[in-house]
Amino acid sequence: MGALESGFEARSRRAYEAGRLTHALRRVSPLVPLMALALLGCSPSPVVLFCAVSLIVGVTLLLWRGQEWSVGVAPGITAGLLPLVFPILAQVGGHLCTAGSCLLLPAVCAAGGLFGGLLLGIVAPRPRSGRMVPFIVACSVASLMGAVGCLLYGLVGLVIMASGMATGTAGLVVLRRA
Repeated sequence: MGALESGFEARSRRAYEAGRLTHALRRVSPLVPLMALALLGCSPSPVVLFCAVSLIVGVTLLLWRGQEWSVGVAPGITAGLLPLVFPILAQVGGHLCTAGSCLLLPAVCAAGGLFGGLLLGIVAPRPRSGRMVPFIVACSVASLMGAVGCLLYGLVGLVIMASGMATGTAGLVVLRRA
């Protein structure tokens, strides 16, 4: 292959990758207002901001990579919406709590995690030996989205949400594997 063909191939590859990245950025753009809403809801900690940025960057990279890495993104976002939105709705509804002094937000995080976990068990790609990446991606994206909402309550909210999500997902995954 000559220098002309090599240059053409390199330019073609860069254009192809730029197109894939642009497509990934378009698909992740609806998450930005959701993360902004979560960050405006209460006085967010740097950890909540870090989770929101990690989610947006991670989903963009997964969608850009494609193949089996992007298969679990949509189910993860779908299941992660519940634990993200439930605490925000509780706070927007006028019930303001601070970490450690409220009984409503832990219950809301548990419910969001449980229902999100049930939804994840239904919509996530079936875990199979040799093909676990889509399922792991779906669980990771859903957990990171839920963390953005439930970390508004603190570490307790995160642990309760994760417990609810694991409980909701576990039974359905076992049934689907059979």
